[in-house]
Amino acid sequence: MADSLRVVVIGAGRMGSTHLDAIDASRSVDAVAVVDPVATVRDQLHARGLATHASIEDALDVGGFDAALVAAPSDLHLGLIRTLMAARIPTLCEKPCGLASTETSGAIDLAAVAGVVLQIGYWRRFVPALRQLRDRIGSGRLGELALVQAWQWDGEPPSAAFRRRSGGIVRDMGVHEFDQIRWLSGQDLTVAGLVESSVISEPPVENDPESAAIVGTLSGGGVALISLGRRYAPGDSCWVEVIGTRDTVRSEFMSGAEADRIFHTALVDQIDAFAGAIHGSPSDGATAADAVAALRAAEQARTLPSQPGS
Repeated sequence: MADSLRVVVIGAGRMGSTHLDAIDASRSVDAVAVVDPVATVRDQLHARGLATHASIEDALDVGGFDAALVAAPSDLHLGLIRTLMAARIPTLCEKPCGLASTETSGAIDLAAVAGVVLQIGYWRRFVPALRQLRDRIGSGRLGELALVQAWQWDGEPPSAAFRRRSGGIVRDMGVHEFDQIRWLSGQDLTVAGLVESSVISEPPVENDPESAAIVGTLSGGGVALISLGRRYAPGDSCWVEVIGTRDTVRSEFMSGAEADRIFHTALVDQIDAFAGAIHGSPSDGATAADAVAALRAAEQARTLPSQPGS
């Protein structure tokens, strides 16, 4: 489309490629360029008709895009956002937007100075089943929330190289659940306990256990339970259960044969919402302030004495 938002995708690894597929399905966004340091990856993308660059500085020198999507490793997020905000480029950054809440807070300040949109990629906010659950909770039909349980189990882990740079399972995966619980419930979350599995991966990855369980309290007095795992035979699966004083709901919102479609559709809706926010429309996307809260919960978990699984 002639009036579509032109986006440069920074990082063409697993998530970058997934975002490129989502952008291809969008009616409001076009991917016009990709930044990736690997020459063979750039060659493959250039063959698809995309402009390619080895660095964000090279991309900015050439220009030709209106916004950026950051899908690089988490430990590179803040540096990239610093560069993009200095150039006043609206940005959708993959979660967690840095490895520490202080980094994300810094990103907020940079975006405020630049006066541009900074949205964070918590795609669960665009899953219809979860939107319906949030509306049901907000209406009061479930009563007071006594317990919110959230599970995220991946079919298989990402590469060891990715895991070593991701901040570990609590930051890499857990932030999705922290954000989801806060968004669904409308309440703050305080982490109270962490248990990490002693089951060893092959090959083992230092500081990244195969699975973990986290318990916390909601500001309304209820309990939150989070279950995370790197290996789940049925494939990538996410589900949530909310128990209230009046009713209970269990939603297996991403599992089985439909999981990939649900994920893809949510990413399409997320990038479309990002485009809308740039053009002044209200957005349901996660803000950098939401990302700060999720990372603070992860930091609370990591500062607690971890209880090893038996």
